[in-house]
Amino acid sequence: MTPPAGTPLWAVILIAIVPSLVTIVVAVIQSRQIRGLRDQQTATKWEITNDHTAPLRADMDEKHERVMAAIDALRDDMNGEFKTVNERVSNAEREHLQLREDIRELRRHR
Repeated sequence: MTPPAGTPLWAVILIAIVPSLVTIVVAVIQSRQIRGLRDQQTATKWEITNDHTAPLRADMDEKHERVMAAIDALRDDMNGEFKTVNERVSNAEREHLQLREDIRELRRHR
């Protein structure tokens, strides 16, 4: 395919080079993604094959303890929040009843 007559040489070169550059950029991006996936696979394989010094059961027990500790901490936080909310609701109800009683007293004294 020949370029139209009068097309400058730099434009022809640019048109020829741009698709090649795009291909190179896409290849580099894909290569980095593949390398990242390989790193993840290696880490997963390392955990599964238990290539490190600790026995697999000890790793699982340690992770279980951490998860349970986190759940306990969340439970304590949530219970504290529920307690605070319940106290606020009780106080609001008490204040509401006191205000009703005050209004009744004021109406009686009119």
